Amino acid sequence: MMVFKVAIIALTAAVGCVQGQMSDEELQRLLSGLENRPTALEKRVPLMTDDPTVAPLIDQQLFAPPVVPTGGESCEVVLLEHSFGDGSYGVPAVVPYSPPSDPSCGEVGQWAAISLNLSVYSIGTQYDRFGSIYLSHVEIWHTSSAEPTKTGTIWNTIKDVTHFTPLFAQEGDLLMDFTNIISKDLLLDGVFDVTITATFYAPTSDFGTPATADFILPLSNLSPNTSNLFVLDSDEGGTTDVSLPANTTEAYIEVFCSGNSAEEFWYQNTPDEYLSYIPESTGLVGKGPFREVQVLVDGILAGVVWPFAVIYTGGITPSNWRPLTSYGAYDAPTYWIDATPFLPILLDDSTPHNITLQVRGQGTDGASINSNWFVSGSVHGRVGNGPTTGRMTVYLAEDAAELEVTGGASADNSTLSTKVVGKRHLKIESELQTAEGVIYVSFAQDLGYQNDGAYADDGWLQWTNQSTTGQTVSTHNGRTVLRDAFDYPLQVSSNYSLYELQYGGYGSEISQNYARAIQLPTGPYQSFYSTQHAKGWIGMDDWPGLRHAINGTGETTQEFAYIDGRGETYFRDAGAKNDGWTHDLVWGTLRDADPPVPDKQIFGPGGGPGF
Repeated sequence: MMVFKVAIIALTAAVGCVQGQMSDEELQRLLSGLENRPTALEKRVPLMTDDPTVAPLIDQQLFAPPVVPTGGESCEVVLLEHSFGDGSYGVPAVVPYSPPSDPSCGEVGQWAAISLNLSVYSIGTQYDRFGSIYLSHVEIWHTSSAEPTKTGTIWNTIKDVTHFTPLFAQEGDLLMDFTNIISKDLLLDGVFDVTITATFYAPTSDFGTPATADFILPLSNLSPNTSNLFVLDSDEGGTTDVSLPANTTEAYIEVFCSGNSAEEFWYQNTPDEYLSYIPESTGLVGKGPFREVQVLVDGILAGVVWPFAVIYTGGITPSNWRPLTSYGAYDAPTYWIDATPFLPILLDDSTPHNITLQVRGQGTDGASINSNWFVSGSVHGRVGNGPTTGRMTVYLAEDAAELEVTGGASADNSTLSTKVVGKRHLKIESELQTAEGVIYVSFAQDLGYQNDGAYADDGWLQWTNQSTTGQTVSTHNGRTVLRDAFDYPLQVSSNYSLYELQYGGYGSEISQNYARAIQLPTGPYQSFYSTQHAKGWIGMDDWPGLRHAINGTGETTQEFAYIDGRGETYFRDAGAKNDGWTHDLVWGTLRDADPPVPDKQIFGPGGGPGF
């Protein structure tokens, strides 16, 4: 509990860095829910046995279950069943989609809610693999895999996709890319057996049809048979030509993004100005730790995303994330920009229009980022009864964030420290003339960033302390249509000092928080709080060339809280150690929608057998 209290103090201190963050009241409601544990939970009996395996291992990324009607009608439809094994690299599964016709599903397009269940089973040895799911070329899920066990691993994640109703209401193609490699030479034999199931809920007397978008347009490469996201390794970005209906009155952009390869741990990348202090043989990655995802309309900056650092199940120290994964590993957060102020430009028929998604970093030589980022998005629009015209009245936005980079080395270069401080203020206002009257639109972002890095032992020892805070607010005629207040503190210490030994190893200790209050333009108010602490060590074999993890220890604890505008709540306190669950407590109104792991999976305080 001491770690949790320290995390609260750190988070509260960070909230003050940028004005307009999640309020103290919002944060306290989440923390109070975590502290108010129920006294009548079912008795939990740890599984104490000499048998070192429990098969299959249930992996879990903690998440808030979708809020759906109770007592009404619903139907369940299997959308996809596919095995991603040998030959799946760069070869997605593509299946036709049609809206459900069963009367129990409710009227097409008038559903109260839609949820997707992504269930995956794998047995064997495999790296973590990135996955993405698209409907009619629009990404609807950014995910990744477990690193499975030889006794089998299964994971289920349920996602609310109600705001994609316009896509589910029409025929299209469902595409899932889950690029995998099967290789006897690399000892990789884990196949991913995937089932995607959709549940459609008819509205009830107390749970009606929500106000989703009238149309959704993809921001993707539009390929019919390959992953639809943009793979970015430079500042050029990915561009989609768009054509909005002339009577569009609102336009919002949802962004999916993740760093991969040399950008997977971008928050630990070294500023180019100080990379020469570390021997090249250590293998540190340059171009600095700051990343900004930019949304541009006809080449003009419309808004930015400062992303949460999702750590995949093989990330930093793989033994940390089995069976309790890092937050966002199976369902990465998305981000919203209000593009309504740009409607006077987007609805001007005199020129073609496009929207670009690009990533900017700190590289001082050539591209500002390494290879690569996976980015896609979609435009969610609403229409009125007549054409929309107007003018942009205020535009205050710099092309790049304001960054200050400092640092220095000790006299003998034995230690190095770096600091990157950034801030961003953006404000755009427009006046729209619509059939429903004049709409005054104001969109503003205030963001703050700091990353402190330290290195020793020629860079084999590394410490990172990062704070990312901010708020996005958009109002239409004074009414808040979008608010996103967030705080993502992250601390990582990595030890690779024994990595080059014949039987080497490496380890880490990680603390990461996710605090976010968001009012979506197409959904209810939601607030989240997650705090995780993980530490572990990996031992390696002495194979020439590519080496493998042959044993390891790992321990992760997490507390998670969710509250929404409907009064629904979900609280969870979970822990895992050495491939086994130590405890899992769940409470709140949504408890039954995602209950704790089964008793047979609980090993008790000592954890599991490891590997």
